[in-house]
Amino acid sequence: MEIVTPHDPEARYSQKITATGQRDWIGYRDHQSETCDETSPNVIVQVTTRPAPEQDIDALDRIHQGLTAQGFQPAEHVVDSGYISPDSIHHAAQHWDIPLFGPVRDDPQAGKRPGFAKQDFHIDWQARTLTCPNGVTSPPWKPTLGDGHPRLSVLFPRKACRDCADRLKCTGNAEGKGRHVFLMPQPLQEIQTKARADQTTDEWRRRYAIRAGCEATVSETVHAHGLRTCRYRGMARTHVQHVLTAAGTNIIRLSEYLSPGITPSCRPRPRSRFQTFCRSLPT
Repeated sequence: MEIVTPHDPEARYSQKITATGQRDWIGYRDHQSETCDETSPNVIVQVTTRPAPEQDIDALDRIHQGLTAQGFQPAEHVVDSGYISPDSIHHAAQHWDIPLFGPVRDDPQAGKRPGFAKQDFHIDWQARTLTCPNGVTSPPWKPTLGDGHPRLSVLFPRKACRDCADRLKCTGNAEGKGRHVFLMPQPLQEIQTKARADQTTDEWRRRYAIRAGCEATVSETVHAHGLRTCRYRGMARTHVQHVLTAAGTNIIRLSEYLSPGITPSCRPRPRSRFQTFCRSLPT
């Protein structure tokens, strides 16, 4: 990663595509973890500062390391899609004993294959084969790599797919090629299949609604406390700023919190529109 500014040799350039468009910046990324207990104020308990180009999911291990070292190991860690994959769910459970909960990315090729999704196929882990919904069984799969990770390549016979009435809906092409499916190793594939099925249910959306306030925390630290304006140079000093910003946010929140039984002097702040929207999704 090249130096992009002489004022801070550790700062790096990055860009992120959001719902409002492309965002470019030079500097760092701040990862905040906060409590989400509805019976008490939400406070930020851990802050991780990383170089700007590092993706959110690559910082997850450091976040869990920090939470565990500080004695804040969560009963369940609720994250957004940038932090979650079958690999990260499996690693967090095996290495840190932390259940990771969030939306796993849908099949990126689903739009090209509207007929059958990967989860519609039956996997025989002993025979190392895949059977399609119309009863055609593939030859044994072959090990391969995908994005540097172990994967299983399953290729259905071209003739069987060419003669199938559902070919265009299944393979997504008109050349008569056989359906090609990539599987992950068994523990990861089972995690992905279950997660994709669960996140279509109302119960899953109801559970995930507890994370509705996190975007408000980002907005609060950025707009009210100037989080994105670096006052120091270097990642170590910038991390100090991030920690102080989180501490100041916690002080303000705790000062506004009233213990049960105490009547507030003014009406409590209503839920934000975003929180209300998230909580209304199941209904």
